[in-house]
Amino acid sequence: MYSEGADERLFPKAGFLSARIGFLALASVATVASGVALGPARAELLARVPAAREMAVCGDILFVGTKGSSVYAVPFSGGRARRVASGFSAPNGVACSRGRLFVASRNSVTAFNIGRGGALSGRRDIRRDLPNSGAHSFRYIAVGPDSRLYVSLGSPCNICLPRGLQGTIVSMDQDGSDLRRVAWGVRNSVGFDWRGGTMFFTDNGADRMGDDIPPDELNALQPGGFYGFPFFGGQIRLKGFEDAPPPARQISPVFNFQAHVATLGIHFFRSLGGDALVAEHGSWDRSVPVGRQVVRVRFQGGRSVSATTFARSVGRPVDVKEAPDGSVLVSDDAGGAIYVFRR
Repeated sequence: MYSEGADERLFPKAGFLSARIGFLALASVATVASGVALGPARAELLARVPAAREMAVCGDILFVGTKGSSVYAVPFSGGRARRVASGFSAPNGVACSRGRLFVASRNSVTAFNIGRGGALSGRRDIRRDLPNSGAHSFRYIAVGPDSRLYVSLGSPCNICLPRGLQGTIVSMDQDGSDLRRVAWGVRNSVGFDWRGGTMFFTDNGADRMGDDIPPDELNALQPGGFYGFPFFGGQIRLKGFEDAPPPARQISPVFNFQAHVATLGIHFFRSLGGDALVAEHGSWDRSVPVGRQVVRVRFQGGRSVSATTFARSVGRPVDVKEAPDGSVLVSDDAGGAIYVFRR
């Protein structure tokens, strides 16, 4: 695992839209779109960002959350990453809307005004009461088509009964008011995005039930819906809750990933015809390791039908985003890096 106290030196010449950047790394890629092989993509190191987690594309600036204490900005026009805010407890989540950046840390959601070159000002906490999620306290945040903020609140354990807002996804207005629970029975979602007005979110399956169960999940949001945890992982009854009656009808996953791959960030790409890329952070509870790659989830008729490898050799990927020119951005918290894939 990446040490949060690791070297925070940053590489210069980090922009990928600048002609100055050179080829730095090559990753193996297998992608297929509409049955036509796209060929290998070229992976370049965009920037060094310690413990890089969720990313937010905000005009000509890429903001990067971390599992340390700081948030970074990377200019697409070229230049090194720089720390633009600090003093957080694991500011994993970042999202932007209406000229503001929103940062989701363990116990709060904080808003900033975005200035020239990614400078941040006007810091204010819009929520300070996020529940304690224990080991699953890395918050993911995104702005929905309804302009509301969506935040994941993990369950505090491997398999246990969450309390209150633990194990949910919530939404709120951009001033932090009108908090609503939109999904519950969620073990630990660290990635969601919208396709055709529907939110799809990943969910990490439980550990210590063997190499091959339960699966990691891709779910489609039905507002207010119950997604099974801790009674189900996929369609598998979880240890300790085999005979317990669930409190509501489970909404089943729309796609099951291999157990223990640790699906995190998901993003639907215009440059991939509306298919999704999903970051698989990688297993720890498995005799033969799996994951540590980015997979492409193909959709047909609005339904997810398959997942194939898009990229390996990118450390432990956390998040995926689409750059303004259609390139693919991947964050790696183990190597402290942001990679960009161009065809």
